Amino acid sequence: MKFNGVSRISRRRFVALTGGAVVASGILAACGDNTATTAPAATTAPAATTAPAASATTAATSTTAAATSAAATTAAPGTSAAATTAAGVAPTATALPTVAQPAGSTKITFWYGLGSPLNGVVQTVVNKYNSSQTKYYIQALQQPDYDATITKLNSSLAGGDLPNVVQIYDIGTQRMIDTGKIVPVQDLIDKDKLDIVSDIEPAVAKYYTINNKLYSMPFNSSAPVTYFDKNAFKEVGLDPNQKIWTYSQLLDAAKKLTKKDASGKITRSGIDFTLYSWIFEQELATQGALFASPDNGRSSRATALAFNNEAGSNWLNFLKSVVDQGVGRNLGRDSGTTNGTTRDSNFVTGQAVITFNSIASLRGYLNSAAKAGNNVDVGVAYLPRPDGAKGGVVIGGASLWITNTGTPEQQAGSWDFVKFTGQPDIQAYWSSNTGYYPIRKAAYDVQEMKDTLAKYPQFQVAVEQLRATEASPATAGAAFGTFVSARQNIEAAMEQFMQGKFSNAKAALDDAVKKSNDNLSEYNSTVKQ
Repeated sequence: MKFNGVSRISRRRFVALTGGAVVASGILAACGDNTATTAPAATTAPAATTAPAASATTAATSTTAAATSAAATTAAPGTSAAATTAAGVAPTATALPTVAQPAGSTKITFWYGLGSPLNGVVQTVVNKYNSSQTKYYIQALQQPDYDATITKLNSSLAGGDLPNVVQIYDIGTQRMIDTGKIVPVQDLIDKDKLDIVSDIEPAVAKYYTINNKLYSMPFNSSAPVTYFDKNAFKEVGLDPNQKIWTYSQLLDAAKKLTKKDASGKITRSGIDFTLYSWIFEQELATQGALFASPDNGRSSRATALAFNNEAGSNWLNFLKSVVDQGVGRNLGRDSGTTNGTTRDSNFVTGQAVITFNSIASLRGYLNSAAKAGNNVDVGVAYLPRPDGAKGGVVIGGASLWITNTGTPEQQAGSWDFVKFTGQPDIQAYWSSNTGYYPIRKAAYDVQEMKDTLAKYPQFQVAVEQLRATEASPATAGAAFGTFVSARQNIEAAMEQFMQGKFSNAKAALDDAVKKSNDNLSEYNSTVKQ
């Protein structure tokens, strides 16, 4: 099988296979990258929802003095799905202070999909590079979001008007390989005889490595964690320092944490959660279960989805137990809705004690909790798992891809810039100003990163969880070409199961797998292999 095949997918087919004429804004937030602009307003927690809202997902974060954020951006706030994913949206130069282009330098175009305030951090990285030399000049062109970036790239394939460097979210990996228009960074690393990969966080490197080749340079990486209120834990006699909780332990804890009024209505929820495909995928990894076969698409092309397994049922059954036992609330589908905002608001205002989200949301939670003034002390633990589960987590975020278009000088400049973004000091700066993991282990030796860990000790727990993850196809994450529609099918199945429309979790997941496999088979048939 030729793994690095050339795609024959038309834009019409691409859009169809991603789940509809327009990809729902926020559907790909399930890589830990939700919109981040302001702290959530205090809200009254709703009962379990039954239908997704129409607006884009927004995460609960606030800007810092340095105009940085604790979470990545998927869609600009208030922007409609149609506006953010239309292929006709032209990239525009980032409206932020830039460094003037030196005379005679080679211009390199760089597309990225992070919005405010993260665009400011991206542009600062670009400015650092442009100020470091005069041979090349990076022009950063901000796209509306991740979805719009890959959609525009796909629509530009035929005409060849591609950027030299492009930031693509994690689950776009297989699609990028299938374009046949990229230069694997492993080839460039090998050509220069560089020792870079050994210093990249193993879990991060594994995600972007397909068939033993690193195809793109990791840039912004995150992973999910359990958030909890330490003060509430202490109040009921729970250990606020326990890092690993099993489903049964967490359910027992939620019983102690939940408060109700005289009518039996929850006033403080033990656990609030959304029906979040990204967390579902992570729960498979904690149990060492595959999402796709064979081998999560890591050794050869994925030909079937396999998430209708015992591990998937375990997570759905746990969530249903939380609701059925009256110790938590299901807030409804996460992707393409504002339910994530409600979840975040409930947590930072003390209306919910436990929730699950990206480590990239940590600083936003801390800032918002402090502003709310409800005495919430934000704690971080590993994702929960069934008794005896020995797996780990899968990273989310995005990476930088080099296209095989442009002049030899542009190719050389693209690689020079990509190498620069992966330097330990740049990764320390990036992590310290965003909340993402540094992709380089050496970044933790940089003083700026040491200061950040001292300021945010909760982040260290997430680092420990990532490094405790043993390498396997399950924890490497899945790579296949129809991830978007699969996530839509999973969240629909979770919703229907919670509503009682399926008699058991396995039946709901079987239905989602069937629909997802139909899409995958159609996609694979369009790719030259």
